[in-house]
Amino acid sequence: MPGTDTLTSAAPHTQATSPAADAASQPGRGLPGWWSFIEDRLLLNVATILMMVAIGIMFYEASSRSLLSESHWWAEELVRFLVVWSVLLSLGVGTRHGHYIRMDLLLNMMPQGLRLAFSWVNSLIGLGFSVLLVVAGVQEVAHLQAIGMFTESNLDLPLWMVRLVLPLGGVLYGFAFVGNIILLLRGQDPDPPTEGENL
Repeated sequence: MPGTDTLTSAAPHTQATSPAADAASQPGRGLPGWWSFIEDRLLLNVATILMMVAIGIMFYEASSRSLLSESHWWAEELVRFLVVWSVLLSLGVGTRHGHYIRMDLLLNMMPQGLRLAFSWVNSLIGLGFSVLLVVAGVQEVAHLQAIGMFTESNLDLPLWMVRLVLPLGGVLYGFAFVGNIILLLRGQDPDPPTEGENL
């Protein structure tokens, strides 16, 4: 029947997605390939390795306390440093992929123009915060290097090297908002409404 043919031919058409639509749902769409490589391949892997090392040290410290009745002062401090480095290195990537608490229900109900306006506000405020983090981090690192302060435990690490993650994390966090601004300048929504996003 002609009506049946029309319905059956229309059904696959509504379910099929074009490559352009698939690309539009990716967080790194419209950005250079090296940008996505640094975010997804380099930073995420380094942050994951740091977190795994922190978990391994925590397990070692817990086992040492339980089985050998020995405690290592450096373990707690090193775990704290590794976790902070892991979080700050991956914070920008998580922001670019939309992995943070936000009002999805309200944003998804907004028209496209209003969503883009809020994305501009979000990106500019986030970029400003990133600049403040970099400036404060550089000042703190310079101060710690000038006074020659070391960590509390017997690791004896220069504290300025540990706190170097503050300006570095601020730069990486700022790149996330720069990427959003690039997409906004091209008229693209940096965080389109989707059912779910994966790294």
